Amino acid sequence: MSHQQANISMKTRVTDLIVILSDGLYEREEIVAVSRLSALSGQSIFLYGLPGTAKSLIARRISKVFKDTTHFEYLMQRFSTPEDVFGPVSIRELKQDNYIRKTEGYLPTADFAFLDEIWKSSPAILNTLLTIINERIYRNGGKDEKVPLKALIAASNETPPPNQGLEALYDRFVMRIIVNPVEERENFEKLLDGDAVSTDIEIPDGLQFSHDEFEQLFSEIVKVKISKEVFTIINSIRVSLDEFNKDNPKIAVYVSDRRWQKIALILKTSAFLCDRAEVIPVDALILRHCLWTLEQNREQINDIIEKCVKQFGCANNENLNSWELNHKDLEKGVSDTFFYTENIYDTEIKENVLNYGGKSGYDNDSFLKWFDSTPPIKIKKGSQKAVDSRIKGTFVKACEDSLSSLAEIINETKSNVAFQNKLNETPFVPSEKRELVLDAFNSFLIDLENHKLNAERLLEKVQSYEISKS
Repeated sequence: MSHQQANISMKTRVTDLIVILSDGLYEREEIVAVSRLSALSGQSIFLYGLPGTAKSLIARRISKVFKDTTHFEYLMQRFSTPEDVFGPVSIRELKQDNYIRKTEGYLPTADFAFLDEIWKSSPAILNTLLTIINERIYRNGGKDEKVPLKALIAASNETPPPNQGLEALYDRFVMRIIVNPVEERENFEKLLDGDAVSTDIEIPDGLQFSHDEFEQLFSEIVKVKISKEVFTIINSIRVSLDEFNKDNPKIAVYVSDRRWQKIALILKTSAFLCDRAEVIPVDALILRHCLWTLEQNREQINDIIEKCVKQFGCANNENLNSWELNHKDLEKGVSDTFFYTENIYDTEIKENVLNYGGKSGYDNDSFLKWFDSTPPIKIKKGSQKAVDSRIKGTFVKACEDSLSSLAEIINETKSNVAFQNKLNETPFVPSEKRELVLDAFNSFLIDLENHKLNAERLLEKVQSYEISKS
């Protein structure tokens, strides 16, 4: 690690590099950030967008993440051959009955590769590409060659056509990023009025990642833990995806176990690059780029992700659940001890022998005849029971303890909001999306305040109870 690297945090280094890589690429900051994240986690990237939206320029910029990169780039088409991507067959070797390609300068020897219009390629190329992505190995003749590929970016203006056997390859592109045309008027005018954006950019020393450092990253990233909140979010997303698939079988989303493992690695990389030892709910918003499969299901899948993050993104849910269970027991105890929960009917024997058969029913033993009548109410539901001061004091103390426990949860949550706001700062999720996590805390605080009001009412109810004077 260089002297410059040692003097800045990983988060600062990453953020500075993203700013440089995004220069001149209007409305592409998030795309550059998550592409860079995926590249540093060793995962393949799929850029989905119309022609002319700077996908190839983004890919070339991302290659600058690594120092001294060997770059390979190719525009796929229907008549592309393996020679175009993996290198020509060696004539000299062929004369000796060896079918070996000269791979130098082609994808098998590249650190970084960009394949445009990937789905237009031939099955022979795509099948070989699948092996390279899976194993980082290229089978050249009878020998396996190790492929130094750190990151592969593919691009297209379409998702892979169905029933073409491309599902396995598409599944390997863990990061799937939409690249839309420039939308904001101000940025569009800057685009028209500015100079052509160059691929070549100057990057200060200490920001790029060397080959050795890239290898060392993984030993640190695997140590990152996933928080309980994120596990809850992910499991909730899985359940929601199952429900979505049942309702929308034609655009169903399948996420393999292997894909979930790769996604977890991306989330851990996000945490590590933000100087954290744990994946937190804000990192889960990166799943917006990982789970959709078709343009037709992208928005719905993203809504599911954001809903789950907002619902389960607060750290104190478990404490509140425990408090709610205890407080419900307390409410029931107060109700059963201090008040009659049902009407008590006057069934005292007067003149005739009558057996009470419930509401609207006396059973006359003499005439075995039912009379449609209801006995008078002796004690109305909700009336106070006779309770002594000792029992009242016990419940007052229990109500005060319940309020005290709730106050601790409220204070802890309030202190967490400021801390969480700082913790949530990440270059991989835009600020407007990060607000979802804070919304979760604010919604949680509102729920807590409502619980506090109910708990105060219960305490007041018990305190105002007049004890029995007998």
